[in-house]
Amino acid sequence: MATESFYAPFSNKSIRQGDIALCEFHQLRSSGGEPPGPGSDTLVNADLPYLGAFRDYPLTVTRPESSSSVERVLRVWTGFGMVMHQNCELDFADSNDSRVLVAPLVSRSIWPQGPWDLIVKNQLPSFFHLPHLSIPEAESFELEAEWPESAVAFASTTLLSRGIVKPNRVFGLAPASVGKLQELFVRFSSVRGWGSHDALERLADFKVAGVYATAETVAGPAPLAKVVLEREGEPEEITVAWGVRRTGRPIGG
Repeated sequence: MATESFYAPFSNKSIRQGDIALCEFHQLRSSGGEPPGPGSDTLVNADLPYLGAFRDYPLTVTRPESSSSVERVLRVWTGFGMVMHQNCELDFADSNDSRVLVAPLVSRSIWPQGPWDLIVKNQLPSFFHLPHLSIPEAESFELEAEWPESAVAFASTTLLSRGIVKPNRVFGLAPASVGKLQELFVRFSSVRGWGSHDALERLADFKVAGVYATAETVAGPAPLAKVVLEREGEPEEITVAWGVRRTGRPIGG
């Protein structure tokens, strides 16, 4: 798909899945005793993306059921994010519902350590690749500068309000691109990707605790299934393709 047809202008009427907005996104954290990332660029590596500069805001949260309180930290970034909320959930939500799911974007230019060879091919279920736009292409969407090659970071999806997202949109995905976004988001949240041979070997001592069919298929077509494994009370899971004859009996039956 050509880059100029990968994107589309946003709708003036309503927020749509795939819209891109310049907004804030956040993570609610404990006040200590947990891993420090995502955060400073000194922590960044191929597995931990850099979301840009952030600011921490200390919070004291009083729990409604008691007079006790806990210390929290709200970590806030400012950057581009993509609307992940389904269109039907936006269109038919209660008139008082302000919620919008947004996933931040990470740029190759500020995260060069990332596994971009895989991201470009959409082979990492936790990222959706967004191609670069040259200045002439960007100007067609009324952008003032070229659009950098980037990716949607599903693992940092956060909840914002419509009042933050709607007025700050810049452009979005074309309908065909939204379909690809949805496919990868489903893989991220349910099926995941293919494991390596090394990963398979590490599962040798696990026992199978359950097998569940998914709606995903691979070339053939062959259905994908989620295999739930367990060893000494520790759960693990893997996604496999089943080259089996359908008999009408459910998997695991």
